[in-house]
Amino acid sequence: MLLLVDLDNTLVDRDGAFADWAAEFVPAHGGTEADLRWLLETDGHGYTHRAVLADGLLERLDLTATRDELVQTLLHGHAGRVRCYDGVLEKLAELREQGWTLVVVTNGRVDQQSRKMQVSGLEAVIDRVVISEAVGAKKPATEIFHAAWEGLQAEQPPWMVGDRATADIHGGQVAGCRTGWVSHGQAWVFGEPPTVQAPSTLEVLDLILESEGAR
Repeated sequence: MLLLVDLDNTLVDRDGAFADWAAEFVPAHGGTEADLRWLLETDGHGYTHRAVLADGLLERLDLTATRDELVQTLLHGHAGRVRCYDGVLEKLAELREQGWTLVVVTNGRVDQQSRKMQVSGLEAVIDRVVISEAVGAKKPATEIFHAAWEGLQAEQPPWMVGDRATADIHGGQVAGCRTGWVSHGQAWVFGEPPTVQAPSTLEVLDLILESEGAR
């Protein structure tokens, strides 16, 4: 049994880590609550290009850093703060004991995402990590999903679990995966629905286990 799973805001609370970092960085450089709100709203769960955020911060804050230096800070400042959602590490370890092969499939830079895997403790419970920069393809491209399960054996189509409708769910569907959407309380309004969905990663994983048991 093969489980592909997204990293940011699926296994780890990326947005929480970024918010914690921003809450220290902005006031330390003369920013206001309005500046902090702008940064968090414009961040786009990490999908807004870091250069866009850097340009905005250079206009708003008292900074001596160059644009390129600020981009690096925005990429890496929060990475050491990420933590798994409660119970996720334990659930993944349980799945592994039951014979599941676990693969993280994440967009991003190798150094940034590898750091998150390390500090979150996920390295100890994951069989393979596939990062878009390393394979030259980003979700929702089919190529990154195929790279994730290359050489791995699975009797049934793999599962893909994630929080992004396009990158994780639609991408997984096109690649031939069954899908589990971590909704974080949002309603599905994005076309073909996932195989299972629930507000949290733990709930999605439990639904997948139920589905496999029923089958």
